[in-house]
Amino acid sequence: MPGMRLQRLVNYRRGEQAARRFAALYYDDDGAIAPSRGWIVDADAAAAAAHGSWAAGVSVDVVPGDGDVRFTLIVEPQPNPARSLHADLSAAALTELLDGGHVVVDLATYLRDGTRVFAAVVESGAEHDGCFFPALGQDEVRTTLGPRGVLPTRVRAYHSPAGWRLAVAGVRVRGTSWSVHADIDADDVSSRLEQRRAYPLDLDAVGHGLSVRFALVAAA
Repeated sequence: MPGMRLQRLVNYRRGEQAARRFAALYYDDDGAIAPSRGWIVDADAAAAAAHGSWAAGVSVDVVPGDGDVRFTLIVEPQPNPARSLHADLSAAALTELLDGGHVVVDLATYLRDGTRVFAAVVESGAEHDGCFFPALGQDEVRTTLGPRGVLPTRVRAYHSPAGWRLAVAGVRVRGTSWSVHADIDADDVSSRLEQRRAYPLDLDAVGHGLSVRFALVAAA
């Protein structure tokens, strides 16, 4: 993608027996002059953590059948000592990490031995305070984040017995108009951005049945 900069690389499966696929989000944002980003596919937890200071993005694939957890990373050409990657976090552990003065650079959620956990690339010393909400319904996002002055920067959708839930990471900053959309298809992604004259702040893809559904953070 000449002149484009890779922002998000996520893997998903359309059903347990389907081959893994990838969805990518690129920005036309100094891509011609900024150093290119690379990627690492199928890293284990130790290798992913070892690349934490280079990481700009993370997604997770749980291999059907054996439950093996593999990580896909977007990596910067140079390390950032303020960044680190943490895997197998509970919601409480990730919240505690952010309370310690970190913000989420990127986020993934997955099941490890039947328990929902999170992987996060975090950065210390950021300008804004980070926050995390592990299980919001789509109709709860605006009412939960709005009064707190939170801008959602990463939204990860997952299906639970209670229906779709959203794990949301954000920063406390006002002045940006935003909207969150979940359980939508690829055509919906394009149309909602066009309708709102917005740009995609974040995009996630998740296999559900034999289809793929997207979650989108649109900002104006």
